Amino acid sequence: MINACLIERFLGTKKKKRTTPAYYLSRKIAGKTRLIYIPREELGKLKKRTDKWREYALLMKRINLLSQRIIALFRRLAKVQIDNSWDK
Repeated sequence: MINACLIERFLGTKKKKRTTPAYYLSRKIAGKTRLIYIPREELGKLKKRTDKWREYALLMKRINLLSQRIIALFRRLAKVQIDNSWDK
């Protein structure tokens, strides 16, 4: 897994644009987004690793949402279970 996004760019000069894309890893390093050039021969391997990261991040987001729902349900359960008869 690589904590990065794979992006495709058609860079070039004002006079001459690229006809084929160049690929970069977009990563946050020390709070700044950095683009790291990826040679075409390494593209397939890195695409699999960035796709795994995206899948992992989505699953972690789902787990986080489920955890929040479970905590909310436990809080509701606690309110029902509290015996307020001693407050009088």
